[in-house]
Amino acid sequence: MIAKDPAEFLKQTSETVRDRFAAEKFLLGFHEYLDVVAQDPAGQIRDAATYLRDVFDHYGTETVDRPYGHFTRYRLFDAPFADGQGAVLGHEPVQARIYGLLTDFIRQGRVSKLILLHGPNGSAKSSLIHCMVRGLEAYSQTPEGALYTFNWVFPASKLERSSIGFGGARGVSGLDTYAHLPEGDVDARLRVETRDHPLLLLPRAERVAWIQQHLGEGQRIPKAIAEGELSPKARQIYDALLRAHQGDLGEVLKHVQVQRFHVSHRYRQAAVTVDPQMRVDAGVRQVTADRSLNSLPPSLQNEALYEPLGDLVDANRGLIEFNDLLKRPVEAFKYLLATCEHGAVRLDTMTLHLDTVFVGSCNAAHLDAFKEMPDFASFKARIELVQVPYLIDIEQERLIYRGLTHGPSVAKPVAPHTDAVAALWAVLTRLERPRGGASEDPVHKAVAGLTPIEKATLYATGEAPRTLPRDIAATVVSWAPALYQDTRDDALYEGRIGASPREIKAALLGAARSPGHASVNPIALLDELRELCAQKSVYRFLQRKPDGPYHQPEKFIAAVRDWYLDQVEEELNSAMGLVDASATSEFFARYVDHVTHFVRREKRLNPVTGRHEDPDERLMGEVERRFGVDGDSAAADFRTGVMHRIAKWRIDSPDSDFDLQHIFSEQIRRLNDAFYAEKRQQSDRIKRDLLTLLVDGADALEADARRQATQTLASLHDDFGYDPESAIEVISFLLKSRPPEMP
Repeated sequence: MIAKDPAEFLKQTSETVRDRFAAEKFLLGFHEYLDVVAQDPAGQIRDAATYLRDVFDHYGTETVDRPYGHFTRYRLFDAPFADGQGAVLGHEPVQARIYGLLTDFIRQGRVSKLILLHGPNGSAKSSLIHCMVRGLEAYSQTPEGALYTFNWVFPASKLERSSIGFGGARGVSGLDTYAHLPEGDVDARLRVETRDHPLLLLPRAERVAWIQQHLGEGQRIPKAIAEGELSPKARQIYDALLRAHQGDLGEVLKHVQVQRFHVSHRYRQAAVTVDPQMRVDAGVRQVTADRSLNSLPPSLQNEALYEPLGDLVDANRGLIEFNDLLKRPVEAFKYLLATCEHGAVRLDTMTLHLDTVFVGSCNAAHLDAFKEMPDFASFKARIELVQVPYLIDIEQERLIYRGLTHGPSVAKPVAPHTDAVAALWAVLTRLERPRGGASEDPVHKAVAGLTPIEKATLYATGEAPRTLPRDIAATVVSWAPALYQDTRDDALYEGRIGASPREIKAALLGAARSPGHASVNPIALLDELRELCAQKSVYRFLQRKPDGPYHQPEKFIAAVRDWYLDQVEEELNSAMGLVDASATSEFFARYVDHVTHFVRREKRLNPVTGRHEDPDERLMGEVERRFGVDGDSAAADFRTGVMHRIAKWRIDSPDSDFDLQHIFSEQIRRLNDAFYAEKRQQSDRIKRDLLTLLVDGADALEADARRQATQTLASLHDDFGYDPESAIEVISFLLKSRPPEMP
């Protein structure tokens, strides 16, 4: 429990920090660090690629089944380290591609290429990278993610000078390490800017043999450890100390203070973002020219020490992001050719070897222009391209806007379906027309004839158009994965051009600000989308030529409006209580039971009377009449078709429980519609009463009509989430758009 008294709170906090410092083994002598390595050799010899892949693995995976494919989702991109803030929705193929490239680097022994995420503006390229960076930060603070580097420590001359200029005999002669000396007993501490791995202080042959001994046979050691060497400045100090101590490595290692470090983007520790600019990403400066380092021992003051600095240095042993890489002039990043190929960058006074994962992002249009340049051929072998399109799954896209509509930035009530309408219109603008041909095959024709809304629905729910015959619909659904991949290798791949989530969010915020609407609802959003479509000179997706029903953003507004009104009308019908959906399902289940016994020519047990009776032909006729089945022959064919559908389902799903709602979903829907049609007159009367209630007030209605209209509004609130403000506006809009028939 946190102490309330300030003094006690400070004491309590100080103890907590001290205990955490010790538990994390933040400062170690070299021999103490070797104990850490011996306990977890695999964890302590990781290079940057292995470490980043371990971050992916640390947060686990899950398999997601979508109509367009089965994917592995890495929970790293759910941002569990930040309670989901900044999570990346969808993009499982991108995640798998990055993971695969990291695995390739590990097999090769080092990072040899730059991973370049490319796609349209706002497609989550930077969000994917930032999730990886934040995952690195969080993982580096866990026990299994501990990372270490080292500093050089020189005892104070007051302890007793030795003949070679380092702290010597009396005060420190009995110490195994100077790592834990109090600050007042230290004359100088030199950090290693590149965060060199402490194991690189050991001679290469002995280092590899000792590590292999602890790893076990068959375990590979990354090249960064097996073949790596100290950075130039660290090597200079190492060599000077070795000479001064006449080859006594033990005395040299006393000066080593192993330090744990955490990845930090804010403080540029193993995580750096390079924005477009005209400067070089690394450089050097002379250390001994700095007057603050006059306390260095004389032996080192005679050395011309140079320390590297810059983005590449700060990112070493972690990840460097080149944001909008191709906005920089090619000359500004040509050095990446050699850096990626050899893992090194040549500076004025040294060659710096790096252990870093290189990740970049760029706009799709910039990549197209880059491919036309002569230099692209040189870069092609050093870059791995990863396509990041816009999402084309309504359900995933909807979640992007749900965070906005249900967040603190929106003060008004939010009507149901607002995020769904935003997602549907956005996805429709991104879809490409299915490839078809002259084939007369019914399935090919059905796929080629998919409207944008039908294609979007297929991706999101796995439902084919209701107008298709069942067998063709089932085949169309099975083709969804191939349809999803159909244009992935094209220059104009699906999801490359369309409305960005940024534009949709701006439209949602515009709807929230609209003074003419008491709630944030699809009506206000559609008004904002109309204004967006008027800006043809600004947005490329508004300039595309129509391709059949595709690439027509303005017409999509009308299509989305009709889709939305269908949802509202269905909810309104349900709220009226004229037809009970569950009762319809039960009624159809009774029909199926009677048909089953009728076709088999069996009597059925009447659960009420307990007697075996003939199937009820009157009940079967009631259902068939509502399906438009007329005549004995048509009725017999319809009943046989019902039995065939059940038989086919049992063959296709032998291990599944019988699911009437799934097998006959279309029939149950049509039966519901038939019941509503029969009660149309009553439904229209309630709609007129609702309009009167909303426009003229409750006093304009008789008691019974007022009660039923009020109950309908209450049901809309309780069952579907309509608050009073949005209910009034949405229902008024529905009734004005689709007015009930007058008596």
